[in-house]
Amino acid sequence: MTPRLTSARRPPAHRRRTLASAGLLSIAALALTACGSGSPSSTGSGSEDASTSAQVASGELHEVSIGYFPLVHTSTIVNADEAGYLEESGIDAELVQTQGGAAAIPALASGNVDVTYANYTSALLAAQQGLPIVLIAGNDVGADDHGIYVDPASGIEGIADLRGKSFAVNNLQNIGTVALYAQLEEAGLSPQDVEVLEMPYPDMAAAVQNGNVDAIWQVEPFQAVSEAAGLVKIGNLFAGPAADMPVAGWITTRDYAEANPEVITGLRESLSRSIEDLDGNREAFAALVPEFTTVTAEVVQEIDLPVFAAQVDVAKVQEGADLMLEYKLIDEALDVQGATYTD
Repeated sequence: MTPRLTSARRPPAHRRRTLASAGLLSIAALALTACGSGSPSSTGSGSEDASTSAQVASGELHEVSIGYFPLVHTSTIVNADEAGYLEESGIDAELVQTQGGAAAIPALASGNVDVTYANYTSALLAAQQGLPIVLIAGNDVGADDHGIYVDPASGIEGIADLRGKSFAVNNLQNIGTVALYAQLEEAGLSPQDVEVLEMPYPDMAAAVQNGNVDAIWQVEPFQAVSEAAGLVKIGNLFAGPAADMPVAGWITTRDYAEANPEVITGLRESLSRSIEDLDGNREAFAALVPEFTTVTAEVVQEIDLPVFAAQVDVAKVQEGADLMLEYKLIDEALDVQGATYTD
């Protein structure tokens, strides 16, 4: 795909849309439309930087549609847009809300977005299946903002108490499942000892209260919602063997990355600047998050702030890929470096 250029500058709020049914898009479209999976080309030359600078100076920008799930964690891209960092890097961004990590891949496959936010497990699953997905930038790392919640009367006080219980994640084949399995193993349990259910984050707290599930994975801002509902946190999902595990980042197709290296460079620079703005800055989150989610500024004041990493930590993501193989989410070893676009 070649870059689309425009001289019209639109306010960020006018360049947003929602994919209401991204999960229905065919993932096979990516395999059909991709043109192979050659090795990354060498990019980042001075001539490319000069070309991007000339485009920005003339008001000529690359139109790029960027998919993101509306979480506290994707404040990185919204802030990059609103602060003008994307435009300064030569990108006229259209931010497109997707329906979650698993739905992000079909949105990319169908051409609804050029770049998207996705959890690493879903992205690596797609790559292992032969789809030309590449990791291009990091975003968030598992920390206190990913909790395990239960009803206070459940008697569940830790991971070891989950034997014979049910546990909800937002998607069965994503990073949450891998982190849960790793903790179960450390506690002397196996994945077969716990029934893992798929459920949207917003529905989880009520499901615990109604007795439909015993324990849930909540990521901010849903942690704060669960606590307000009276649920108790028994620990962090990304702890023990899953501590500091990279959770999600930004991906595209290899063809798009190789055809648009200046877009990838600009996106990385913009995200890095945005992360510097947001890191530990609760007031910035309180002002920003209510703009693109249904979460109020009051709730944001109570959340555990995300931990960000602008670069893809290939070694740590490889550890996650190795766990995916161990828990049979994939059937053969996967080289994360080979699925990462470098310039």
